[in-house]
Amino acid sequence: MHANKPFLYRHAPVGDAPDTDVARGVDEMLRQWRAVVIDRLHKLATVLLLPPLLFVLAGRGVVLSWPLRGFLLLNYLVLLASTLRRSLDPQIRAGILLGLVASTGVVRLAVGQLAGSGRLSLLVMPLLALLLVGSRAGWAAAALSLALYAAAPALLHAGGFAFIGVPAGALASPPAFWALQGASLAAILLTLLVLFTYFLRLQRRTMIAERAANRQLEQEARRRRQLEEAIGRLGEEERRRLGAELHDGLCQQLTAALLRCTGLEHARGAPDAPHASELALIRASIQEAIDTAYVVAKGLCPVGMDADALVPALERLCRDVRRRHGIACRLLGDRDVAIRNPEHALLWYQIAREAVANAVKHAQCEQISIALKRVDGGLEMQIADDGRGLAEGTVPVAGMGLSIMRYRAGLLGGTLRIGAGGNGGLEVACRVPVLEDT
Repeated sequence: MHANKPFLYRHAPVGDAPDTDVARGVDEMLRQWRAVVIDRLHKLATVLLLPPLLFVLAGRGVVLSWPLRGFLLLNYLVLLASTLRRSLDPQIRAGILLGLVASTGVVRLAVGQLAGSGRLSLLVMPLLALLLVGSRAGWAAAALSLALYAAAPALLHAGGFAFIGVPAGALASPPAFWALQGASLAAILLTLLVLFTYFLRLQRRTMIAERAANRQLEQEARRRRQLEEAIGRLGEEERRRLGAELHDGLCQQLTAALLRCTGLEHARGAPDAPHASELALIRASIQEAIDTAYVVAKGLCPVGMDADALVPALERLCRDVRRRHGIACRLLGDRDVAIRNPEHALLWYQIAREAVANAVKHAQCEQISIALKRVDGGLEMQIADDGRGLAEGTVPVAGMGLSIMRYRAGLLGGTLRIGAGGNGGLEVACRVPVLEDT
């Protein structure tokens, strides 16, 4: 049964919205929008109505009675005062504007009767009230417009508009014709009000739903980021634990085995004694295993827990690049950088290691530099090489390494930039605007 109803009626009532803060935010935004529109309508009406008013006062075009001219001048002065008094409450200014529209419509209806455009003003006034104030004001204004229209024939017959120069008994059309025209006006006005009311309600509900969805997405993004950080911390703690076990456990056991092997070599006597060569091979294998274990342990835990651990870790990275690849790699810039958060220090190191690894693998370079410098309370790290760089007009391919570096820069609250370096190669720059001290 309910599945066949139009989409409009499947919306939950606004009062049932789970997040009233979102509804209040939307209402405040609409209130501000209405205040801006009311102010602009005042300015526009003040400017556009001045030339015709001057023509009317001067007796050009349409000749009106002096009482009517005075009435129009008074209306314009009220409009001008409301335009200049921008400190007035927007609803008061809207009421003044709507009142002027209604009074002008009644006067035009009295002067031109059904041949004039007074009915148009009485039709526009409720719609303006609906848009500028709200649905209740719109329906109240509609009732007022219909009442003014219904009272106009009686006032014309009784001389109620004599103050603007319209004599008594000036009713040009029979009351039945006024009633027919009034029925048409009421049908049009009520139809427009119903359509506008439902449209505005739908618009408000849609805005509330959109804001609620955006807020939910932001909360979900924050929760996901917190979860990713928690998973990263757990992974880093596990890596540190494994590194410590390798360093303090396996490496020490291998070292003890190496010492025993060396002792056996000395106990055997001469180097050419039986099994001496086998012992030497065993000792060399154990030494290689120790070196490998130390490298793996340092890779699992490249950055220490102290605040000054980042710079020594970057220096070790430079030494490893020089020793393994024969590429001149050096650390430049500020060596007094203290990253007290070990997780953040590890992210800085991992970005540098990934950028250096890309340079070694792809840049065909001879020199690599890692520079640290403080910038406006933040920190920037630049990894530059003198390799082949990028072809003119091209951008780096967003591979896995680049995506990971950008992700880690985002975890630091910073940005990653890749472009041409000063030595003709490629430069990777990670910049964090605020460097944490704790």
